[in-house]
Amino acid sequence: MMTTGTGRIVLWRGGSLWIGRAGEPTDFHSHHAVQITLSFSEGGVRFRHPGGNWNTYKAAIIAAHQPHAFEARGEFVAMIFVEPESREGRALHQICLGEGISSLTYETLELELAALAASYKGAVHDSELVICARFVITKLAAMSTVQVVQLDKRIEQALELLHERIGETVPLAEIADATCLSPDRFRHLFIEQTGMRYRPYVLWLRIEVALTTFASGKNLTEASHAGGFADSAHFSRTFKRMFGIAPSSFQRE
Repeated sequence: MMTTGTGRIVLWRGGSLWIGRAGEPTDFHSHHAVQITLSFSEGGVRFRHPGGNWNTYKAAIIAAHQPHAFEARGEFVAMIFVEPESREGRALHQICLGEGISSLTYETLELELAALAASYKGAVHDSELVICARFVITKLAAMSTVQVVQLDKRIEQALELLHERIGETVPLAEIADATCLSPDRFRHLFIEQTGMRYRPYVLWLRIEVALTTFASGKNLTEASHAGGFADSAHFSRTFKRMFGIAPSSFQRE
């Protein structure tokens, strides 16, 4: 099997960090999270839109739901994924909304990147890597000049309920009722606020649960069951559609 990456994955509520050596290129894919990609190597990283040419970046940000392919064989890289429902995530999404894939000024993040690289090489606890990654998110979000519209409180409540009951099958009508909305109104408001339909969003949350379990050292079967997938094949197919790689191709350190 081709190796897509070797390193560590750490997750927190609303985001995750993937850091290490990149392997084979990914297929075209898109995901719900805003993606910040940082290269610690001279070669940089490469992205392209469907039908477009490869472009090289030292640091880049990719909008939520933007189809792209990624390539950085052997390079030391970090990818930070941020949920666009958070205030910082909404600010970051606005930064790259026009281009889809935008270059970041590497020099403005030098201190944060140095701390992130040093923490990884020092084999620190996951919590320290999370702190370093969130420093990058905070700094970039603060640089946005676009006024961020607050997420609708009813959708905030719905997302909180989904997180609390992620192991269950929760019908849209039940969530809508909990937020005092009709199913039809809730459906439209949910798409307007998150950019996603209800069922794909629930699937995205289940992927996060399974990935958290896999990153903790469990095998694919255990991770699949934790996320509510029928089996590891179902989890792997869904994961590849969202991230362009199979989860088994990422080697944990």
